[in-house]
Amino acid sequence: MRKKRGAGVLAAAVSVVSLVAAGVALAGPSSRQVEMLDNCDGPSFNAAIGPGTCNRNGGLSFGQFFAALERGGAPSWRFSPEQLKVEAGGTITAVNRGGEFHTFTPVAAFGGGCIDELNEPLELSPVPECGIPGILGTTGAGPGASVTTGSLTAGTQRYLCLIHPWMKTTVEVG
Repeated sequence: MRKKRGAGVLAAAVSVVSLVAAGVALAGPSSRQVEMLDNCDGPSFNAAIGPGTCNRNGGLSFGQFFAALERGGAPSWRFSPEQLKVEAGGTITAVNRGGEFHTFTPVAAFGGGCIDELNEPLELSPVPECGIPGILGTTGAGPGASVTTGSLTAGTQRYLCLIHPWMKTTVEVG
């Protein structure tokens, strides 16, 4: 009799552990990471824009970058991934793996960034968030740095680099 009871307790414990593990596996991640990427060539970007614009060597020259922009964008400037899911209350940390300063800014809708010279070739108008004083400093990160969102609420969240507006990510929060 005692042997049956022990087997029953063990089976129940295994069932509980299995249910908890399944619940954890099905729940969305509470925090995720996005990489901010670019392919700037430091010497040419720094010569064209100013010292400290890009802190890496190699990559696209400033001229090649603008030629790509005039063709519709510079694809090596991007957020990765461009779409992700996170549970409500979770956060996202955007890590700058590139050579330039980028922002990871929540926006109501995608559009242009705050730099007219980068909006013009793409025929974009600045998003309203560009009018928020200090927004670049509070949502931006230099090379090797990161920025983390606050707790996210359920729904679709959009993030845009206010400097390079083709860099964007959509987050489904549930």
